[in-house]
Amino acid sequence: MTRRIDLSSSRKASTYGYRHNRRTLRVIADDHGEGGFGRISKRRDKILDRLVAVKQLKMFQDGEARERFRREAKTLAKLSHPHIPAIYDVRFADDRMEIYFEFVEGRSLRELIKGGAVPSLDRARRWFTQIAAALEHAHSLQVVHRDVKPDNIIVTNDEVNALLVDFGIALTADDVKKLTKDGYAIGTPAYMSPEQTAGDHKLDGRSDIYSLGITLYETLSGHLPHPGGYQPLSDSNEGIPPAIDQLIKECLVQDRNTRLQSAGDFIKRLRSAFRTDVPLSTLLTDARLHEIVAALRQMSAEDFAAKPKGQKLLVVTRLKDLIRIDKPELRPAAAQVIELLTRLARFEPRNEYAPIIAAAFHWGFDKFFGVSWQGEQDIRDALAEASKAATADAHSVISQEYVEFVKKKDINKLPGWYAHDLRIVVMALLANPACGERAAEDLADLYDKINEASH
Repeated sequence: MTRRIDLSSSRKASTYGYRHNRRTLRVIADDHGEGGFGRISKRRDKILDRLVAVKQLKMFQDGEARERFRREAKTLAKLSHPHIPAIYDVRFADDRMEIYFEFVEGRSLRELIKGGAVPSLDRARRWFTQIAAALEHAHSLQVVHRDVKPDNIIVTNDEVNALLVDFGIALTADDVKKLTKDGYAIGTPAYMSPEQTAGDHKLDGRSDIYSLGITLYETLSGHLPHPGGYQPLSDSNEGIPPAIDQLIKECLVQDRNTRLQSAGDFIKRLRSAFRTDVPLSTLLTDARLHEIVAALRQMSAEDFAAKPKGQKLLVVTRLKDLIRIDKPELRPAAAQVIELLTRLARFEPRNEYAPIIAAAFHWGFDKFFGVSWQGEQDIRDALAEASKAATADAHSVISQEYVEFVKKKDINKLPGWYAHDLRIVVMALLANPACGERAAEDLADLYDKINEASH
C-alpha cells in the first residue's frame, strides 16, 4: 500500500507524481549526501528538465525514524519560502519512504567552514538575512526547526543564496504534544538553546534564534564560541563591527524572555550593524576597517573623485598595508576594499589606479581564501563593471593589466569559471567606446584564444 500526502499547497508542487512513474527521473549521483536518517540522491527530471533531490529513509525498520520522515515531508509541504527547498512529492510504500524536493546546487556552510574560508561580511549578512527570513516564515506557521547549524545551511555555487534544509526534527505545538515529554531533548548539543538542552517541550522560535547566533559566530570565526565567557570577534578582527558581537550576544542570552525575540528582530539588527554616518576624514584616522568599508560602500566613483587628495591616498595606503600584511582573518575585508576601489578609483591617475587593478586581478582570480575557495566573485564583478564604465585612462590601465595577467596563464588549463569570468571582463573592455585600436587588437587576440580553449 502507498500513502500520499496532499502537496497541493506546495510552492513548486509537480503536476504529476514522481512515485507513479519513476522512469522520468535519471540518476546523476546516488550518494550525493547522507545524514543520520536519510540518504540523498541527485536526479534529473527528464520531462520538466530540472534537478530533483530524492531523500530516502535509511532506517526503514525504525518506527521513530519513519515518524520523523513523515513529519519532515508534512512540514516542508506546509512551508513556502525562497530559502527553503520546495517539496515536489513523496513515496511512502511498504518497502521504502522517499521525499522528492528541489535540488540546490551548492555546498553546506559546514564545508565552507572546514575549508578555512571566512566569508566577507557582505556575504555573511546576505546569507544570514536569508536564513533568518526562512526561520521567520517557519515560526509564523508555529514550526520550530530545532537544528539550525552549518550542516543544515546550503550555500549555492554562486555564493549568492543560502537555504535552510533538514526539517526532520522540526515540530509544531501539536507535534510536541504527540511526540515529546518533559526531559526529552532532540537536536545537536553544541547548537541547542538552554531550554532545548533541558528537554523543555514548550520550545518556540527563540530557541532557533539561539542556534542562529551560535552559527553566525562559527561562520565568522571558524570555530564555536569558547566556554567560559564570550570572546568578541571584533577584538581580533577589525573588519567585524562590534554591533555584530552585540547581536550574537543577545542571541545567546540564557533566559529566552530576555533573548533576542524574533527572526525579524535578527534581520533588522544585522542590517543596521553595518551603517555609519561618520565623516571619512574621521574614519581614516580613528576608525576601524569595517567602518571605512561601510563609508566607501555609500560612495559613487564621482563622490570618491571629489574627496581631498590626502584622504584618497590614505585609503589606497591602507589597502596596500592590508595586502602586505595579508592576515587570513582580514582577507575578506581586504577583498572588499579592493572591490570597492576597483569601482571607485577609476578617475584617479594611472599610477594610483594601476596597483589597485593589479591587486584586483590577483585577488579576484588567484587568491585563496580557504583550502577550496579560490578568487573573489565580487572583485571579478567589479572588474567587469569598471571595464564597461572606464574613461580612456582607466580603460588603458585595466587593459594593460588584463593583457599582462592573462599572458602569464596557460589558457588551455584554466577552470571553466575562471575562463568564463576572464571572458566577461575582456568583452566589457572591447565594448567600451574608450577602447583604442592597439588595445582592441591585443584584447581581441586574447578573447579569441580564451574562446578557442573553452570550446
